Amino acid sequence: MTATMHLGACALGRAIDANGSPLDGGPALRGRRVPIDARAPRPNERAPIVAPMWTGLRVIDGLLTVGRGARVGIFGAPGNGKSSIVETIVRNCAADAVVVALIGERGREAERWLARRDERVTIVCATGDRPAAERVGAAHVALAHASALRERGLHIVLVLDSLARVALAARELASAAGESTGRGGYPPSVFARLARLIEVAGTTPAGSITLFATVLSDGDERDPVSEAARSFLDGHLVLSSALAHAGRYPAIGVLSSTSRTMEAVTTAAHQRAAVRVRRALAALDRIEDARSLGILPTQCDEKAAVALEAALRAFLRQGRESAPPSETLSHLERIAEEWEERVGD
Repeated sequence: MTATMHLGACALGRAIDANGSPLDGGPALRGRRVPIDARAPRPNERAPIVAPMWTGLRVIDGLLTVGRGARVGIFGAPGNGKSSIVETIVRNCAADAVVVALIGERGREAERWLARRDERVTIVCATGDRPAAERVGAAHVALAHASALRERGLHIVLVLDSLARVALAARELASAAGESTGRGGYPPSVFARLARLIEVAGTTPAGSITLFATVLSDGDERDPVSEAARSFLDGHLVLSSALAHAGRYPAIGVLSSTSRTMEAVTTAAHQRAAVRVRRALAALDRIEDARSLGILPTQCDEKAAVALEAALRAFLRQGRESAPPSETLSHLERIAEEWEERVGD
């Protein structure tokens, strides 16, 4: 028999553990019971991604626009500002409800999330000291809750923090069950489980689940969890240690990041502006070493990029405030127009 739990509307604004027990001092959940092992929509049950999910972050909304129902990974080493990006998305995203799954997190960090939640945010938490079964179970509970809200016609943002710790917990369970290990010490069933979890997100005729999954990564592309996640996801936001060390937040490396859904959810004018700004950033990146040696740029695009450097950095740098999409697009187009005037492209 499939396990069920009280989830959906009754859990909005609440904090629960992998067993559905309250962590916020509130009453036990009462309401509709839904299956914990949420089923991914079949191909004929999905709807196309046609609208953006605005995050309030200029660098994402302007240059790496996420489609509503996309599955996006946030890749980065500890200390690169992952938590700040996630908090900004949760606070400012244009979603009807937000689900935050804290898997293997420190107790102090979990307490901060519980203290800051509001009526549209549900926290599902299994800290690092909990058994592996609870840590994996919390991810399934979060997806089941998000799926129940999607069935009610809502557009959900689901934050899974972190996918790597889900994989570690799943490896513990698989090893305890006697499964043989494969690449990187992970049994094959771990990657099958990650794929099942990620596939639950997406768009249906009723609503959508936009997934932001964090992946702790030290930059080694051979890491099996990072490699598998990249193949499953629709977009990759890669955090840059160099930007973080320079204090330039959010430390998203635009040139190493991608959004496969951007073209489907943005206008032609937006796409042209984003391409021009990316060209300017690429030119700056190309001459960085030469400039550090005092060598002046010689090419037209390099000179234009240097002239626009302050404007580019102002666009990319952002604190905790939300940037409305209209302001982000206007800002982006101003930079792109100046690039076109200087370079003619």
